[in-house]
Amino acid sequence: MKILKKIILLFFFLLSSFSFSQTEIGFYLGTSFFHGDVGYNSLTFGNTNKLFTNSTISLGLNFRKSINTRFSYNFKLQRGKITSYDSDSEDFFIVQRNLDFQSNITEFSSNIEFNFSHYKIGSKKLNKTLFVFTGISGFKFNPKGYFNGSWIELQPLGTEGQGSFLYPEREKYNLFSLGVPIGVGYKLNLNTYLALNISWSWTLTTTDYIDDVSLDYVNPNILSSQAQNLADKSYSGFLEGAQRGNSENMDKFGFFGFSIVYKIPKKTFCSQINF
Repeated sequence: MKILKKIILLFFFLLSSFSFSQTEIGFYLGTSFFHGDVGYNSLTFGNTNKLFTNSTISLGLNFRKSINTRFSYNFKLQRGKITSYDSDSEDFFIVQRNLDFQSNITEFSSNIEFNFSHYKIGSKKLNKTLFVFTGISGFKFNPKGYFNGSWIELQPLGTEGQGSFLYPEREKYNLFSLGVPIGVGYKLNLNTYLALNISWSWTLTTTDYIDDVSLDYVNPNILSSQAQNLADKSYSGFLEGAQRGNSENMDKFGFFGFSIVYKIPKKTFCSQINF
């Protein structure tokens, strides 16, 4: 009987926790940053001061469905621009390599969030919490290199021999890839229907070509004149086969910013969406 009572109590506890449902829409404003082969690439603790050196404004929307006061689903659409220069690095080899790139990033992600404290918009008691999240995302990018006052698309040029019959194993990389976002944030109620969210996230990607750099230098004679100018910008020139990037480390990008979140009142169309 005692075991049965415990099972019944557990059932009603779980039922009550999932009976809560809250639908929210948010508007994000922040910045984006990058970690890969090109530019500043030190992420040791306390040494991230240059992450935001070339940052620009990023924007986004998110749709969140809370299943209880601890867990929620969050669907995000974010867009930003990442730029990086080897000249910002503290590594002598990277500075000598002298590459640069810029790319717009558009990411759609599906995440699950966990609140460290019970939280509900509109509640005076459950009004703030730290949270963590992770999920899966798809994103579009298009790296460009700077030359003669213009940013030029790099993927069509095959700067590492992609598309050449001399390197049949090197196909032109896809400008769409998948990633795993991980992040941390803080939620704070502003009033009955509004809340402020602060979040920091990294997306661990499955591509090493967000910055167009991954492998080694190829014979410049197989490249077009424009590709030659953008493939090797070093002060002294690199020989064929010399290391250009590190293909063992996939590129990463991230977002940091603020969201104003609105709780959609019940008995509206959006609040009735279930997953």
